[in-house]
Amino acid sequence: MRNIKVYGLAAVVLFTASSLSAAPTDGTNIPYRGKYITGYQNNSIFKHDLAHSYGNVRSIQNYYTLSYGVFDWLTLDGKIGFGNVREKGGIHPKVEHNNGFAGGYGFRMRVMDDAVNRVRVVTGFQHTSTHPANRNLNGDKRMAIYEDWQFSLVSSKDIGIITPFAGVKLSYGNLIQKTNDIDRKNRPPKYYAGVVIGCDVKMTKNTYISVEGHFIDETSLSAGAYYKF
Repeated sequence: MRNIKVYGLAAVVLFTASSLSAAPTDGTNIPYRGKYITGYQNNSIFKHDLAHSYGNVRSIQNYYTLSYGVFDWLTLDGKIGFGNVREKGGIHPKVEHNNGFAGGYGFRMRVMDDAVNRVRVVTGFQHTSTHPANRNLNGDKRMAIYEDWQFSLVSSKDIGIITPFAGVKLSYGNLIQKTNDIDRKNRPPKYYAGVVIGCDVKMTKNTYISVEGHFIDETSLSAGAYYKF
């Protein structure tokens, strides 16, 4: 029955993500039922190519994160913070938007938790949205929103205090542009899939740090420090 729930929910997430960008997967370290994980996370997108002649996006986001174990196999994730957006290249002028609200939500599910071999497989859905400050450029008011919708599948293995993980993701990183509060445009991504490589390092019984890189669909790096309780 549990397998039916897991694969059924995974199918729903895959369908949703394919119709909708790349947020951190947060690896396989998720709390069990009734437990929490909280911490600080930085997500730096160095280059995210947009389709056609729309150039690329860069963004730096900072979050307070909180994850809660609804069941042993299901965790809800939330984050809130601030971030900026930089539009560059293509047919549009270079525009740098200062920090504004950023937030996100999602969930992760344990597909496999092998305590003997210390191997875990986790699938999840993540969404983040960055709303930087508007910018006046050549007399025009320019608004931008950068959204990430993502489905991921990640596996890990504990090796002492180190837990390396790797996986794949389907994503749709969408830049929304508006000039003078009219003419809203969606700028879709150039690529829709990528790979994830990362590592968790246990610092104490309840604390760990995590680093995660994304490649192919974008070049980005996420890092954070977390506490379990």
